[in-house]
Amino acid sequence: MRLVFIVSALLLVLAPAAAADVSVQVERNRVDNSVGAFINIRSTVTNTGAESTGKLIAHLNVASLNDVYVDLEDWTAQPTQSIDALGPGESTTVEWDVQAVNAGIFNVYTVVMPNGSGGPLAVSPPVHVEIAGRRTLSAGGALPIALIVPLLLGAAAYGVRRRIHATS
Repeated sequence: MRLVFIVSALLLVLAPAAAADVSVQVERNRVDNSVGAFINIRSTVTNTGAESTGKLIAHLNVASLNDVYVDLEDWTAQPTQSIDALGPGESTTVEWDVQAVNAGIFNVYTVVMPNGSGGPLAVSPPVHVEIAGRRTLSAGGALPIALIVPLLLGAAAYGVRRRIHATS
């Protein structure tokens, strides 16, 4: 009975250790864009251990750094992706095309976890994302309109008034 307990304890301790031998890196560390733009987030997951990882799950996260509300499903329809088992030294790339729906400052990062076990997580460095609000109105070209429209209206009113006086 004691031997079963020791073997079970060793399995619980050693099983998550394989997942801890995963590293996650990002392609770039900063993105500047505007609301509505699509951004490609690419992470490389590498098995740095001596044994196969088993199936993994990669999840994209968006954290606001300036108290802007973030609903992850607005940014991407599929924040979670499955990764097939990686052998020792093997790598794979996971990527997401996300749409910036809020202006603000965010950290976007990938968390990789073992599929179906409570093992340790591997977290990528954050991608610092700054999203500027989009200007919907432009003052460019307003001066000619501001000058020409009153002149045309004045000329039309003068012409109508002159016609009225000419017929009376």
